[in-house]
Amino acid sequence: MSQTFEEFLTTSSTQIPPFEFVVNLLLTFLLAYILGYVYVKFGKLLSNRRAFARNFIAITMTTMLIITIVKSSLALSLGLVGALSIVRFRTAIKEPEELAFLFLCIAIGLGLGANQLLITLIAFVIIVSVLMLRSFSVKQEAHQNLLLMVSTQSPDKMALNDLV
Repeated sequence: MSQTFEEFLTTSSTQIPPFEFVVNLLLTFLLAYILGYVYVKFGKLLSNRRAFARNFIAITMTTMLIITIVKSSLALSLGLVGALSIVRFRTAIKEPEELAFLFLCIAIGLGLGANQLLITLIAFVIIVSVLMLRSFSVKQEAHQNLLLMVSTQSPDKMALNDLV
């Protein structure tokens, strides 16, 4: 009955119930969609929030799929570590708020991929509630850094004092 480590790696996979997987995947879609709506409606960034929020569904559902598959096999999880060391994002996240929402997408995918339905739902409701309350309580800043470009046909005749 003594298994070697190699046998453990090759035989330690479990079957994932298809109905449970579909329910979790649909719930992942719903939570990512709601999160995207909250980001567009209550986010504070000047950038195109709607375009950024469109990625939430794909990120969340992909994370859920990866975790569901990987949790069934130790060998797959070790392979994932190697794959993630090769693949990385090339786009820099410019704002901390964007990073926070991406982490929330990944957390939803992780939670539902690990079949932690109740904990994920409770955390989602609390976090989204806090984000919505924060947007109501935080006053809009009176000043914003905006760029103003002035062009003229004769720049030598336009003095800075005249412009001001």
